[in-house]
Amino acid sequence: MIRKIVVPVDGSAASERIIPHLAELRRAVDAGVNLIHVAGADLVSQIKGRDYLKGLEQRAEGILAFDGTALRTGEPAVEILKHAEVVGADLIALTTRGSSPLRRVQFGTTAIELLRSSRAPLFMVRPEWPARPLRRIFAAVDGSPASRGVIEWAADVARGGESEVELVRVLFKGDPPEKAASSLDRTASLFRKKAVRVESRLASGDPAKAILDEARERNADLIAIGVHGRRGTDPFFFGSVAESVLLRSQVPVLLFRHVREARISRPLAQGARE
Repeated sequence: MIRKIVVPVDGSAASERIIPHLAELRRAVDAGVNLIHVAGADLVSQIKGRDYLKGLEQRAEGILAFDGTALRTGEPAVEILKHAEVVGADLIALTTRGSSPLRRVQFGTTAIELLRSSRAPLFMVRPEWPARPLRRIFAAVDGSPASRGVIEWAADVARGGESEVELVRVLFKGDPPEKAASSLDRTASLFRKKAVRVESRLASGDPAKAILDEARERNADLIAIGVHGRRGTDPFFFGSVAESVLLRSQVPVLLFRHVREARISRPLAQGARE
């Protein structure tokens, strides 16, 4: 259940563009929204940070109410994750960056750390995307612990917003279609037990392309997908399918990682213990 959402803002207009998307999400889930801003360690930065949070609350009045704000100092990703643990966040919501081919610029260094290390699901949008009601949720599942975790979050949003869920499972090479179809049917039944309207179908081809094509064809307002962690030695890898979907999606993406698959880098882990 989504009861607490943590929202990092960095003082930029781009980071604040998460607010109208959260207003739509709040129509579906009865969750408190908590802002966090990580400032510099000097007194001037902290004063500016407090003024910024106060001003943002005023600018958001009538769009979205916050149940708390937090000002921290230190490494942004470390402080965001520590704060999320303290308040018991069920979701972290933020904007990504632009479309540069460099991953650090595409997502922002803080977003990359959160993608690698957050144990809470991430609700991510591009700053240029307009907010829209979440009437149709597109959930990509593959039977893994990460994708099974998508069910609870997608069902919570769908049930609260009286939305429909579209389930898709992409067949990998060598996947027995009958077995995949049976697994998909079982997943669909879990949504029905939660009184959520659901349709399901199998797809084939490149997983990311199939997911995006199906979501576009069905006019999805949100894509929910499980993340399988990292491969190889690439420190910014957070799941090739999820990465491709996030890069190319035109609607918000809910990323869920199975808790056991979350990875905290050494500096981040040290910071979390401080």
